[in-house]
This record gives sequence, structure tokens and C-alpha cells, in this order.
Amino acid sequence: MLKLTALALLAGLATASAALPSYAQSNFPGTPNYPSSGPDHSCEDEMGHMRSVNAFDIQGIQDQKVFIYPICEDPTVPGKNNYGTLFINGNVNLLRTPIARNVTLMSALAAKGYDHNDVVSLRFAGGNSIYLYVHQRDLN
Repeated sequence: MLKLTALALLAGLATASAALPSYAQSNFPGTPNYPSSGPDHSCEDEMGHMRSVNAFDIQGIQDQKVFIYPICEDPTVPGKNNYGTLFINGNVNLLRTPIARNVTLMSALAAKGYDHNDVVSLRFAGGNSIYLYVHQRDLN
């Protein structure tokens, strides 16, 4: 009898814990279910999580479609190029030399007026394409 009661109690707790998040969301219908773009928002947030890449990954890029995505380049924001951590926290911080040696990546960067020092992150995408997240530095 004690085992049956304990099992029923555990089943009830599992059901209640699964229903609580949906109750909390439905209990506050006026509150949007997305992050705000208030003062805590940073342009760096649009990159999301990038998986790590290495020099061998970059050397393997040949004749793939490369898309360039500028980030944090809003000319209306004061101090627009004060993003040192943007380059350090990206997934290519120590891989700019292999990027400079890759003809495919450098052609795409040069076509848009960037160079290997402007690359913040690299992401492999569907259709065998590459996304390069870049930020124009003051030095260029």
C-alpha cells in the first residue's frame, strides 16, 4: 500500500511540474514571450551560439558560397567600433591567419570591403555554405 501511495504521489508531482510552465505563460497573457530589446540588448546577441572551428575546418573551405553578415556596425550608435570583446569572444579569435590564407573566404571578404582582421565568427550552414560575421574596424 505504501509503494502504491508513493508511486501515485510521484506521478502527481511529475504531472504538476510539467504543467506549471504553461500555466505561468498563460497566466500573464499581456507579457510577450520574447527577449526585450531594452538597455540590456547588445548587437553581439544576434550571433547566438557558434560552434568552435579550427584551422583544418578553414583549410577545407573551397569554392563554397560565402555569405557576409556585418554586425554591430550602426553608425548612429556612439563609440560604434568599441567592440574589442566582440573579436575575442568570436569563434575565430586565433584563426585569422588561416582565414587570410583561404582564397574562397578572402575573395568574399574583399568583394564586400572587409579583410581577415574584420572576421568575428564563422558558421557552417546548410547547402554547404559559410556565414562570416564581420565588423569593420577603424584601421581599415
